[in-house]
Amino acid sequence: MISLRRARMSCAISALLVSLTWGLGYSLFHPSEELGPWLAIAGSLPPLLFAVGVLQGKVLPTALLGFFALFYMAHGFTELMANPEVRGLATALSLFSLALFLTAGHSLRVQSRQPRE
Repeated sequence: MISLRRARMSCAISALLVSLTWGLGYSLFHPSEELGPWLAIAGSLPPLLFAVGVLQGKVLPTALLGFFALFYMAHGFTELMANPEVRGLATALSLFSLALFLTAGHSLRVQSRQPRE
């Protein structure tokens, strides 16, 4: 069985990958839009902030990170179908979001099986 520390670390790494992919997508492929840089920052911050809570061992940020991963996955699938210029980045965002959702759920499951202090 995977350790709690490893589960938290994989969840935080997945959150970092989602955040980097989102920021890269809006800064490189949507720079001409008026809100492009702000969307890059606003979309990149939540996974990073929740990842800090995950690494501290808190339950609520881990659950919210899994919930927000569904938003990023839906956005990735929408960009994948609607915007042919960013298919590679949208595929990466979708896959990293799926990994984030699965690792957040697994981290919660491992954490719930640990004895309470």
